[in-house]
Amino acid sequence: PEGQIRHDEMPDGNDSALRECLVAGTLCNDASLRQEGAHWKITGDPTEAALLVAARKGQLDERTLRALFPRQDELPFDAGRQFMATAHRNDGECVIYAKGALERLLPRCDMQLSTTGQPVPIDRQAVEAAAHAYAGQGMRVLLLARRIADFGQNFELTVEAVDQLTLIGLVGMIDPPRKAAVAAIRNCHSAGIRVKMITGDHAVTALAIAAQIGINARHALTGRELAKLDDG
Repeated sequence: PEGQIRHDEMPDGNDSALRECLVAGTLCNDASLRQEGAHWKITGDPTEAALLVAARKGQLDERTLRALFPRQDELPFDAGRQFMATAHRNDGECVIYAKGALERLLPRCDMQLSTTGQPVPIDRQAVEAAAHAYAGQGMRVLLLARRIADFGQNFELTVEAVDQLTLIGLVGMIDPPRKAAVAAIRNCHSAGIRVKMITGDHAVTALAIAAQIGINARHALTGRELAKLDDG
């Protein structure tokens, strides 16, 4: 977790929107980092741990942030809704942070942060184009969003409350294919075995990863498309 955040090969200052992205990825997160001797280890989901590493590179420590913004309630990640949300309090203000699949959270957003951190009307086409470009590079894409409001002292976080969100930004990350997987697929093809890949990633991401590991697929079926097919 040592390093820098760079933009166009130059160190990037923590502008408001970038900093809020790192904060959201840290607070809406159940993973942790720990150092054992010369090695760093994680507890929890590797995707969430990657967000903590990014925050550390932006000079933000998850332990400090979690103390400043104590968690009041949470909606754990669920495969059906495809997002996670947490509610936090700071100086009497309540903020909901959400992270998850773009197709599930983008419809819940009506504003977005500008680079200076000011809420502006959302440009859905630009957001979708950016996410598609990341996915085309084999990246797993997460959308980060927030909602600031006075929900009262006895607030309980519900799915309905994760609405009227302000999009903070997108995070793209790469889970590099293992060399052994590439070799195994090559051996299967040599033996006349057709290989199918099943993944929880976005369809565009899946196609990009398939190409990297030697599966020349022209099309990816989503779970919903697969469910509509007959048995034949």
